Amino acid sequence: MNTATYKKTYSLPFTFDDVLKLIKSFSMEDKVRLEKELEKETLIYRAQKLSENIKANDLTMEDVVAEVMEYRKRKDAKGSFHSG
Repeated sequence: MNTATYKKTYSLPFTFDDVLKLIKSFSMEDKVRLEKELEKETLIYRAQKLSENIKANDLTMEDVVAEVMEYRKRKDAKGSFHSG
């Protein structure tokens, strides 16, 4: 039997619910394969969205050191207050 390969494009009016119903009929193995493909397809999009939500860090090392010293002062003050 000789099998020919044809490359044709069809445009069918699928809704999201149609596609979802089709996916639900897949085997678990095919669902996992689809999940991995979707993860690859959406990785850049998700990374961009995450990047938009992360605020820029403009702290300097001096800011961090000053904050740590302030914390230690408060901690020491509380420690000596409670031990008295």
